[in-house]
Amino acid sequence: MTKPQIDLSTLTQEAEDAFWQVVVQHYPEATSGDLSPWTSFQFSQVAEQAIAEWIYANVPESRDPSGPKSKNPMVSPNG
Repeated sequence: MTKPQIDLSTLTQEAEDAFWQVVVQHYPEATSGDLSPWTSFQFSQVAEQAIAEWIYANVPESRDPSGPKSKNPMVSPNG
């Protein structure tokens, strides 16, 4: 059974949102979510690369050429 493809960028954004929700739960006194643009960019890039690698390593059908695709040219599925 084939699952519908999800855009890797969309998956990464959802994962980042969940990550920040956990951080906020532990620091409810925070008054903003400030993060430098460069750190934010790097975080997103590394998260997308980690997710692509995880999918490649753990989801056998992802090794197919039609597997998860990234719009980010710096992300390859096997690191």
